[in-house]
Amino acid sequence: MGSWGTAIFSDDVAADVRADWREGILDRVPPEELTAKLINSYAAQADDTDDGVVFWLALAAAQHETGRLRPDVRDTALDILDRGGDVTRWEEEDPGLAKQRQQVLERLRKKLAGPQPAPKRLKRPVPHGVAFDVGDAVLLRSPGGKRAIVVVVGHKPGWPKGTENPVVELLLWDDAGELPTREFMATAPPLFTDSEVPNPFRQGPARIRPELFSVLTAQKASAFSADIGEVIANGIPRPPAGEYRDGSVMSGDVIVSGVQWRWFGVFMDQPRYEAMRELTRAHTGPRRKRWTDLFKKGDLS
Repeated sequence: MGSWGTAIFSDDVAADVRADWREGILDRVPPEELTAKLINSYAAQADDTDDGVVFWLALAAAQHETGRLRPDVRDTALDILDRGGDVTRWEEEDPGLAKQRQQVLERLRKKLAGPQPAPKRLKRPVPHGVAFDVGDAVLLRSPGGKRAIVVVVGHKPGWPKGTENPVVELLLWDDAGELPTREFMATAPPLFTDSEVPNPFRQGPARIRPELFSVLTAQKASAFSADIGEVIANGIPRPPAGEYRDGSVMSGDVIVSGVQWRWFGVFMDQPRYEAMRELTRAHTGPRRKRWTDLFKKGDLS
């Protein structure tokens, strides 16, 4: 799961849906037209067994909190909630978190089924992002005491408009107590995933591809801070593992997930993190040739 908590919007898909909904309202797109646009834009997620639940609940919650809940969206979300939502999926990760998620869904159901607030006037949020340059290496810490390293390999347009989200690769690194060398951070494989978005035109088993992360900082709580991690190196010569700008998760060479900085810490303490590390070990090797080429050219400053 691309989640960092049990709240409705503590999920990469849900956060994107909320941001796109609010951006559309700020741009004065009529709610009915905006609803249709988002359903079309998130068609792959909406049709997915797991992400479909996240999408519809996020859209309903985003519409409710802005006073613009559409009847068809409300009915779809209530039907999902009546069938249990995604609590079962959370139980597979952590029974304690599943109980918290159940409470979150019950509160959402009351909001959606009850009287709706009047339309609210929105204000564009103040950006809370910390500027990261391509080549910055960031040491992250989890609540459970684990450490991981990400390297910034690019940027994508962020929200609010005019901001940029750093695109990072999470390295396959075995923490033995000492920080890795610059060579390691330039050549270590990024974590791979076997996650797939449903594609009716593609047959066969799930592909194994690098997963890159676009880090969102639209709210103050999602900003980077010292308790999350620290920059340990600059100018690491690391090209991205694949083209990430088109956002093609169905046909691309890489998958790009939108997350918040705190998500990494939560993820590092979950079984899925270790599973991705094992998957990566079985399918990759370091980028030795690329590093050697850069070394010969003297581009290691």
